[in-house]
Amino acid sequence: MGRCNKCGQEVPMANDATVIEAIAFDTPVLILFSVSRHFLPVEGCEGSPSRAQYIEGQPRDIRGYPYEADQESMWRHALAEAQRLYGVNSS
Repeated sequence: MGRCNKCGQEVPMANDATVIEAIAFDTPVLILFSVSRHFLPVEGCEGSPSRAQYIEGQPRDIRGYPYEADQESMWRHALAEAQRLYGVNSS
């Protein structure tokens, strides 16, 4: 578990954008060279809106990152796999 590069709070592995992206793109080495960031928003942190926009119930990113429907299942699967591997509330 690392600290979020946006808010400084600790990031559980099940909500770490780096871990979830590594799962999504099947690139585990990514975890070694990236910094932690919340994937889904938490109190005091917006998380990663460009990635989270693919998760049901999350708003679309309005900062200029387009929503690409063909990526939806990839991000949803990766989040579910991270939560399965590390537990929804795991550290």
